[in-house]
Amino acid sequence: MRLESNRRAMLQAAACVVASSAAVRGAEEKPGKKGIGLELKSNPDWRKKLLGAKADWFYTWGATPPEPVVSSVEFVPMIWGQWSCNPEILKVLGEKGFDTVLGFNEPDQYNQAKLSVEDALRLWPILMESGIRLGSPACVHADGEWMDAFMKGVKKKGYRVDFIAMHSYMGDNVDFFLDRVEQIHRYYKKPIWITEFCVADWEACADRPNLYSQDKVLKFMETVLPQLEKRDYVERYAWYSSPYYYHPLNTSVLFNADGTANKLGDLYASI
Repeated sequence: MRLESNRRAMLQAAACVVASSAAVRGAEEKPGKKGIGLELKSNPDWRKKLLGAKADWFYTWGATPPEPVVSSVEFVPMIWGQWSCNPEILKVLGEKGFDTVLGFNEPDQYNQAKLSVEDALRLWPILMESGIRLGSPACVHADGEWMDAFMKGVKKKGYRVDFIAMHSYMGDNVDFFLDRVEQIHRYYKKPIWITEFCVADWEACADRPNLYSQDKVLKFMETVLPQLEKRDYVERYAWYSSPYYYHPLNTSVLFNADGTANKLGDLYASI
């Protein structure tokens, strides 16, 4: 998902930074599953939130780790779209010891990476050539037509995808969510990274409050998070904590306006 924020300029800047600075991979030990995505522009207190969540890994939708580097938490780079799909970026990531990279962000969404399947397949060898473990494009619908066509193209061309990245924004039905994750794993027969998920009410707005209260979201998390920890095919997951003013997701945020954890954030930190 990731809310609109002049992505092209940010990604072009990231490309320059990663090619000229010593990117630090982060923790040397293999991290646990729990992660978090933190968009830097809307989270100037990103470091406080990262440490407060007690995350094992994090990402920023960009290719370079933010400064100051948090060496205790693994940073996972992302090649967000065609503007950051640069061989030099991938080369530097490999040289600096990054062993995993996330693929395109929501290429099936008009206001995100927005790529045709053909263009994504054309660019994919650039990501593959790095030799770094490679996550699939993270689609709005990992079980939708775009992803299905892309993965069939990958198979036909003999390309490499090492794990499936997926997003999920739905109601608080625990069984439906867990069943969907399992179905995607079974269909593609690959490990799963859930790189964005939370409870969402897409009809919520200023005039119509979110149907899912914070307590309902808490109950969802209390059941779902331990299940994700137990399932071997789920390698990693990252709860999406949107800006608190964004109505469809505002009852799923992990942090108060001052960056301190709310009760959802406290639960997430305890996992």
